[in-house]
Amino acid sequence: MKIICVVLMCFFILACSSTKVHLYTRYLSAEETQGVTQDLEALGFDVIANTLVFPDDIEQSTLLYSPFVEGENSINALIDSLDKSGWVVSSVKPLFSGNHYYAQNSVGLLLLPDGVVKNDRVTTQDLANEYVSKKCQSSIKLRLNSDATYQFLYSNNTYNENEQLKGKWQITSYPYIELISLNKAWRFYYEVQKSIESDVVGKIEVIELKPVDEQYTLPECSYVYGIRA
Repeated sequence: MKIICVVLMCFFILACSSTKVHLYTRYLSAEETQGVTQDLEALGFDVIANTLVFPDDIEQSTLLYSPFVEGENSINALIDSLDKSGWVVSSVKPLFSGNHYYAQNSVGLLLLPDGVVKNDRVTTQDLANEYVSKKCQSSIKLRLNSDATYQFLYSNNTYNENEQLKGKWQITSYPYIELISLNKAWRFYYEVQKSIESDVVGKIEVIELKPVDEQYTLPECSYVYGIRA
């Protein structure tokens, strides 16, 4: 009997071990990410973390899976493990959502902690991207980092050492964000606008940062970031 149990356990672990879990950590803390990863790896899953933007139709913790996942109990084992750790997966959907597609024997795990609700507003996590200038005399990139730092990057490196080009950023009162230079001598304000654009390939979700005030030390540019819906 013991031998049979061992064989069954090995079979179950092997079934899980070949299943890749794409873990979306955009709304998770480092501790939450580590906890979920350790729990799933203990079951033999191969966890691949990312910080991708959630599809618009995902409003709660969701599991997206390929119908060809090996091992009938893999999905149930994953959900049970999450439930024991306090993560309730409210929605289980097959194959794909938006532009997120999962190949054979892989799943996408998108977790939203309690109190975090996705809606038309853009969260701090969603704003942390690299933006490019729009309708601007200069070619500039604006990086809003997830650690609340920012950096303006000119294509001409001559300007990249100016003090106002680096500092901290924060959402003051949505939809407005504030950038404060490292020496705190400069403050820049932008309005966040979210829209959907289309091209021959499909729809693109666009976040645009528009300057609110006159910027005497920077070109008065808007900055945009887009991801296919």
